[in-house]
Formats: sequence, structure tokens, C-alpha cells
Amino acid sequence: MEPQLGSGPGFAAPPVASPVASPAMSPAAGPVASPLAELRAAVESGGPAAASPAVIPPPALPGDRVGVDQLSRIEDKAARIEEKYARSEALLNRVEDRVEKATARMGEAARGQDVAALRGEVAALDQRLRGVPGFGTLLLVGVLSALIGAGTTVAALRYGVPGVMPPIVNVGGQTR
Repeated sequence: MEPQLGSGPGFAAPPVASPVASPAMSPAAGPVASPLAELRAAVESGGPAAASPAVIPPPALPGDRVGVDQLSRIEDKAARIEEKYARSEALLNRVEDRVEKATARMGEAARGQDVAALRGEVAALDQRLRGVPGFGTLLLVGVLSALIGAGTTVAALRYGVPGVMPPIVNVGGQTR
């Protein structure tokens, strides 16, 4: 048995499965034409209407018009709230996209500055390395240093250093 909203000829009173009596129901007068009470009774009964929301209710009678108008206003308010929520969500999505784009731009700018700083350091290192002598120059300096050192040593032994060391070998005469 399906509970129905409405009362009058052609409508059956909703079954009440709850032991708590509804204020809209009085034992002496029978069911009172209150849509809210009928809806509450239908929900409390847990009948098939609660399980199948696709059931189309019968047309409302003039006595139920107040409840239908109130339900209509509630639905309108709910629709406006949903629209506001959708607009807010769209706005937040746009803000999120802008923040992501700005973050990406800032990351690229930081990488660009890092690359520029790295280029500067590499250029400075390259300049310093160009000032370092190559292998041929180092070899030539080593050979010249060896020849000058050997020549100076031979000259000091043969002729002596005045005031420091007397000559050890005489060139055309006696040796000491």
C-alpha cells in the first residue's frame, strides 16, 4: 500500500506505522488535511514511496495548495543556492587556473635567472682558464729553469760567490 499526499474523496488516509501519534491526526475527527502531517506520516511509515522517489504524486487539491506553494518556494531557493554554488565554483576554478599559470611563469623566470647566473659563472671560469698557460709553455719554462739553475750552479762552483763561497775549481791553474 502506497501512502499518498492529499485527502478527500479518492484519497486514502496514509498508514501510520509509528506508535507515536501525529499531531495532525485526532482519533475523533479522523485525518486532518495537513500536507506536512501527511508527508511526515508517509516518511515515518517507511513505505514503498520512500524507496521509490520516481513515483509521481497525484494532482494537488486546493486544500493542499499551501503545501505545494511552500514546496515550490523551497525548490526555488534550493535552485538559487545551487546556481550560486556553481558560480562560486567556477570563480574558484578560474582563480586556481590563474594561480597555476602565475606559478609556472615564476618558475620559468627563476630557471631563466638561474641559467643566466650559471652562464656568468661559466664565462668567469672560462676567462680564468684562458689565463692559465698551456702544456707547451709549462714545458718550455721547466727546461729553461733547469738550464739556468744548472748554469748558475756550475758558475758558482768554478768562480765562487764573492763574500760567500770561494772558487772550488780554478780554470787554468791549480785546484785547492
